[in-house]
Amino acid sequence: MQTEHRFISSDSRKLKAVNDCSVDLVVTSPPYPMIEMWDRQFTSLTPGLEAMLEKNDCSAAFEAMHLELDKVWFELRRVMKQGAL
Repeated sequence: MQTEHRFISSDSRKLKAVNDCSVDLVVTSPPYPMIEMWDRQFTSLTPGLEAMLEKNDCSAAFEAMHLELDKVWFELRRVMKQGAL
């Protein structure tokens, strides 16, 4: 049996170089919402998030950050084989 191993470092919201249903395993450590060290990353991706954080509107900020992460999960679902880990 021949296998292929590729390491792809790119924006996980847009994995254009990866075919549908072609991935057996994904290892990820996403930025975690509402942890200060990741706030800058999320504010660069999410319009209005900085204002939410400044107002201490935690619910809105949490939701906005998760909407950004949802883009990753949907893209991973596209590229992963059925039954993959």
